[in-house]
Amino acid sequence: MIGRLTEKLDSLLDTVELIAHLDVDSLAAAIEDGRGRHAIAIGSGGSTVSSEYFARCRETLSCGPTSVETPMQFVLGVVDISKSDVWLFSAGSNNPDIIAAVRAAVTRRARSLHIVTRSPSGQAVQDVEDAGGTTHVVPVADEKDGYLATHSLIATIAALYRAADHACGDAVGRQRFDELTEQIRFALSPEFRSAALQAFEILDPSNTLILVADPQLRPISVLLETSIWEAGICPVQSTDFRNFAHGRHSWIHHRGRRSLILSLTSQITAEIWAALDGALPSEQVRVVFTFGDGGRFDNAVGIVKGLAMIEAMGAAVRIDPGKPGIGEFGPAMYENDALKQLALNLTPAIRQKRRAVLRRDDSAWSGISLWAVQDAHLKKLEDASFGAIVLDYDGTVVDTKDRYDPPSAEMVQELERLHQIGLRISIATGRGGSAGKALRDALDPKLHSGITMGYYNGAYVRRLDIDIDDEENRPPRDAAIDEAITWLESRRDLFQKFPKLKPGVQITIQAADLFHPKRFVHDVQSCMPIAGGRLKILRSGHSFDIVAASATKLHVVRAMIDELGEDSAVLCMGDSGARHGNDYAILSTPFSISVGEVCGMLEGCWSLFGEHITGPSALLKVLQALVPSASGKVRLDVSSLPLDRG
Repeated sequence: MIGRLTEKLDSLLDTVELIAHLDVDSLAAAIEDGRGRHAIAIGSGGSTVSSEYFARCRETLSCGPTSVETPMQFVLGVVDISKSDVWLFSAGSNNPDIIAAVRAAVTRRARSLHIVTRSPSGQAVQDVEDAGGTTHVVPVADEKDGYLATHSLIATIAALYRAADHACGDAVGRQRFDELTEQIRFALSPEFRSAALQAFEILDPSNTLILVADPQLRPISVLLETSIWEAGICPVQSTDFRNFAHGRHSWIHHRGRRSLILSLTSQITAEIWAALDGALPSEQVRVVFTFGDGGRFDNAVGIVKGLAMIEAMGAAVRIDPGKPGIGEFGPAMYENDALKQLALNLTPAIRQKRRAVLRRDDSAWSGISLWAVQDAHLKKLEDASFGAIVLDYDGTVVDTKDRYDPPSAEMVQELERLHQIGLRISIATGRGGSAGKALRDALDPKLHSGITMGYYNGAYVRRLDIDIDDEENRPPRDAAIDEAITWLESRRDLFQKFPKLKPGVQITIQAADLFHPKRFVHDVQSCMPIAGGRLKILRSGHSFDIVAASATKLHVVRAMIDELGEDSAVLCMGDSGARHGNDYAILSTPFSISVGEVCGMLEGCWSLFGEHITGPSALLKVLQALVPSASGKVRLDVSSLPLDRG
């Protein structure tokens, strides 16, 4: 009786013929466009083979590195992929895991998004296109793809082969694809399939198949490993030649009679396999296939030959790999949407906090739900009646890169509106008098006397109408700052450009002036005023501030509470919320929102929008959501914020 897989293989050339006439210009252009960038290829089951082949194509084209990930790996990932291209491979484009991966790609702000599928009507395709991504449809001759999605796999491989040839800059063209078609025809011929049947006729379901392969042939080895498991043919383990030599050969010593070695090699690694082959016991059963130079062509042919091998292995153990039979529990496992729900729940704010938590790796988070902590934080903000707001300036009221420009007209409008509805406004800045001047120039003079300024990271608190650059209003000079200036002058080796350092209450060092800004906090620990605890160093998005140990932006919060009463809630906002950031103190208060960095501390700061919306843009959205409350103060209308909570 002819099995289901055999039926699919017998008609596979029809799909190859469809791909021969497919317009692959868009696919080729997308591959070419991403040549110098990192790419992430995502697929499950048989689509993992397509992901691996895509990675091999990019490697042979000398593209940037390619990471091959499962949807679950990708959903749980925390690294920055804003400069990476994401490629999804899915036959039907409708399973919940690939939909979850699309959601994660959008939330993680992938640079671009592509999906390769035979089914343009799937939900994942719709989601990709809604996000501005690109769909690459590969036609198949048999829409009823079968358990191993055979036609979808080969359509994708053939399309990628043609597209990579177009993108290589020195295309071989149709002649080479015709050669590929002939090699596929041979792989599907009775001659090759009979040889495969003979090679694997000794396979028993109790055997362990040890798949050792040239890593350049990973698409083929992944196909074999995946299909053997999915069809339930026999236990299988897969590795490369040299990794097998590092201890995995012990399996053969203990269970050689119950094991079969399948070796996949290329011309360039034939001698490496030959050395292993010569060392193995002579009675050890092994089957060897060699695939040319291991490039795109040989991997494409090898994938089809791999399917013929799977057919032969199934015949040996009396299982039809195209219809192996699955347990009643199988569909429930496959269709479960838990990963999709997780992707929806991993909002930008949760992802940002999770990244900081993982970086810190603090046991205090053990057993603590990020969602529960975030919900409690939002509830606290929602229920509060605010009498005052404390804002950082650079990176919060104004963008860091434009920090010497005045606040935007929208920002000024919101600050003046909030002042009119009774909210006390105060600024806690690492700057000196320049921040005060910028605000005096921007805001209605009637507001100046009602705004509190905490200059030099809170070391010097004055009203906005007082110009601290006037001689009589300057803060008293700190002797510890003088000592630190002397020390810094002795360490000019730390600087690309040595700054002009003025005596006073704070030293500000621009990160761009340092040779090693990431090491600067460590480098200055031998400065005696810092080592002795009289001074401390704080970071912001663009600079380092050396200030008195007693300086803190919390002085501004305290000033607001002293003025309004202990029961008055103060909303704090800033952008430098990392553990040593100069906004960390105010962003760790009960009522706080970061518009930039967050920390990995349990009691530390959160953002509302993650890294999607930051700086003045994020601040504006929060200010616009502040409305009069029933108590006569101001409340935060959380429901009006774009929290992207899935």
